Amino acid sequence: MTQEGHSAWLQRVVDDNPEDGQYINIPERPIEAEPQLWHDLYWRAWDALRYERTYGAFGGELPVSYLAISQYARDHDITGQDFHTFRSLFGVIDAAWLEEVARRQKEKT
Repeated sequence: MTQEGHSAWLQRVVDDNPEDGQYINIPERPIEAEPQLWHDLYWRAWDALRYERTYGAFGGELPVSYLAISQYARDHDITGQDFHTFRSLFGVIDAAWLEEVARRQKEKT
């Protein structure tokens, strides 16, 4: 569930139970975290490529390969400096995902 989805769900709980609403903290998204139109390119790319990665024998995940990223970029006419920016920002999203996966694995053990 996304933070936006989580907040919307909490708001529905508060709306359905106004007497308990005072005890429910609905987190506010900072202004700098508000989605922007240009973010969509990177989220669509990550969604398309998220499983184009190597998985380790013990369940670990490696970053999405350069080959997959560069092929996606070619398919969508992302070239030159735009490709370098695309690859960097895509890598940030993917690294955040891998950190989350590692955190979840650590919690299980």
